[in-house]
Amino acid sequence: MTRFLLLLLVLLPLSFSLESKHWQWRLITCKASDSPVQKKDASSCKVSLLETENDPNPRPAPFDPCFEEDNDGKPRNYCNIVCPGADTAYLIKRIPQNHRSCFGHFTYKIEKRSPNFFIWRDAKCRSSSVEFLIRCEFLSARSTFRSDEDIFEEANRIAADLRQ
Repeated sequence: MTRFLLLLLVLLPLSFSLESKHWQWRLITCKASDSPVQKKDASSCKVSLLETENDPNPRPAPFDPCFEEDNDGKPRNYCNIVCPGADTAYLIKRIPQNHRSCFGHFTYKIEKRSPNFFIWRDAKCRSSSVEFLIRCEFLSARSTFRSDEDIFEEANRIAADLRQ
């Protein structure tokens, strides 16, 4: 009986930890305008949901996740990375990796505005073509995560509110 209880004490926490967290990836794709007049405007960005880092079937958000904010008198572009309730979100890679205008913590950074994460870009990074692959960590099982439609609806509402 003691062996059984000891085994139970060891295995029980392991069984809960197997599904106690999960990861999802986001691909933020920003494309600069070809028009010389719009070169100073923020490049338009799209966010896609990925199940794995190399997911061949990204699920793009059907709305613009970005908005502008003034930061010390200069425009800064923020994009919701659509990871509501994530415990953390961090950059896996920037494409191209040798980008001449985008430097982490200087011209772009992931920022948490509870319960959401946003990536901001400013200076020349704000108007350039660049992609960011981000991994979001959730302290819950994947099976309990909301549907794409639910999180897209919430993120669209947040973006619309912040654009006003």
